Amino acid sequence: KMSDKVYDALSGSGIDLGGGVGSVSSAVAKSESVDNIICLEITENCVTKCHPIVIPEILKDKHTKVKSVIGDFDNLNIDNRSLDFAIAWDSMHHSNDVVRTLSEVNRVLKDNGCLVIIDRGHNNSTADTEIERMLNVEYSKEFLAENYLPEDKILTRRDNGEHEYKYDQWHDFFKSSNFEVKKSLIVKEKHKMNLTSTNDANIEETFVEFELGAFERKKLIYVLKKCKK
Repeated sequence: KMSDKVYDALSGSGIDLGGGVGSVSSAVAKSESVDNIICLEITENCVTKCHPIVIPEILKDKHTKVKSVIGDFDNLNIDNRSLDFAIAWDSMHHSNDVVRTLSEVNRVLKDNGCLVIIDRGHNNSTADTEIERMLNVEYSKEFLAENYLPEDKILTRRDNGEHEYKYDQWHDFFKSSNFEVKKSLIVKEKHKMNLTSTNDANIEETFVEFELGAFERKKLIYVLKKCKK
């Protein structure tokens, strides 16, 4: 099962890449097999204002298992081959150079280290014009207000650091950064937009009864293993 592959990968000491408010790091740290995890986030307010509230609320007296760090996932101030695992939940598509980011992650992982990516992807048949259309979508006034931005600001998804990658592009990124795919899965919400479409990369798909929300109501999951040189 995919869940077994993920849980097996998240063991020992690890890092959450682009950890946001700290909820994913805290959930991972609940596992008895996880000794500690670095929650790396580039947004200072997330680390200084949210982490002190979110992490203790989730982990209680085990909150010290999570170490909060303000930082950039392209420049990890971590020794070579020092971590057992890494996880990136909806953060890797924000990288401006995915191969560079993944190569840096590869550097800090032990020789048998694993990387779990939860993100999104598009069919290889998706037209480049459609990719451009998605990136040029402008955020609504409601979104801007909810994120404390001026409502008259013109902000596109591209401006907000979004990227849209096809499945073959993800696999090229992995190969170029010395990772191999051990397991892949697309998790889809039972929603009308997902019931008739399938992927063209032969990735296994499964449906869930609960709401996934966000982009296309589905998640792309990869469990990657560091290749032996």
